[in-house]
Amino acid sequence: MACVSVCGVLATFASFEMVDKVNENLPEVEKFGHLAWSLSKRSRLYRTYRKFYPNDRLILRVRILSGLMFASLLVAAWTIGFFVVG
Repeated sequence: MACVSVCGVLATFASFEMVDKVNENLPEVEKFGHLAWSLSKRSRLYRTYRKFYPNDRLILRVRILSGLMFASLLVAAWTIGFFVVG
């Protein structure tokens, strides 16, 4: 469970870094907020980030950390017997 928390926090900080970097290049009315995320807002952030930073690996870092977080959560749930039938 510690790995779930650590990966989640690191992914969140990387996402905040991405928002800050993108917001530096956008006009005030188009800037991203740090709260209230949806799939369409995240997709728009990723598109905008790739436009400004085409060779940066921050999106990859967020995806890897998020994947590790969910994988760790599944391992923890399996370890405590969450998936036991019967």
